[in-house]
Amino acid sequence: MSRRLRFGLLVAWAAVVAVLVPLALWGGIVGFEYFRDGGRYVSTTAASVSGDLVVVASVNAGRVVRVYPGTGASVREGDALAEVELAAPVRLTASGTPVLAFLGTTDQEVRVTAPVDGSIASILVAEGTAVTAGQPIMRIVDPAHLRVTAYVSEADLPRVRTGQDAEVYLTAVDRTITGVVQAVVPASSVAFATPPAAGAAIAPTVYAVFVRVDLRDTPQLLGSSAEVRIRVR
Repeated sequence: MSRRLRFGLLVAWAAVVAVLVPLALWGGIVGFEYFRDGGRYVSTTAASVSGDLVVVASVNAGRVVRVYPGTGASVREGDALAEVELAAPVRLTASGTPVLAFLGTTDQEVRVTAPVDGSIASILVAEGTAVTAGQPIMRIVDPAHLRVTAYVSEADLPRVRTGQDAEVYLTAVDRTITGVVQAVVPASSVAFATPPAAGAAIAPTVYAVFVRVDLRDTPQLLGSSAEVRIRVR
């Protein structure tokens, strides 16, 4: 083997080593951080912002003639949410039964008001919709009681306790906030799942963990996705 060829091989080998050694070191550091964090944290990407919803229903049967706030609007207890027009008798049948109709007059309208302070989470009817007595027309959520529901695997569940600190990444606003584990729900999602078809893989068992967060400034995040990392050690 000529001296020039040997020199070329040495240079090539040195270049390979110069590339592989940093990569190996980087991989070792990343792997160490991964396993270290795996022991200190329980992480899940199956999470979303949730809250306790208050259903607002129409007391009377009638027709919705006005809906005041839009989705996401803040309301105070007693604020007007909608107006429902009641049907009025316009004539009697031969048998004496009253025939009802909507006259379009304001004296036949009944106001639906907010029972609590909060934000409008969803509007279930449109103007002009006929409703029955007790039919839901809106849902209100209290921004002070929003939380993040995270689904944790059965294997990780024994490491999760109430009071543990958590990091919550809110996908919709690209922001990370802190929270605290509020509760661990004992019932698994499998209890509410449809049995898998023959030959289909069985879904892993997961448990709901409630993380308390302060989202009073962004109630519109209700229902949005999140990622949660709970510090367990």
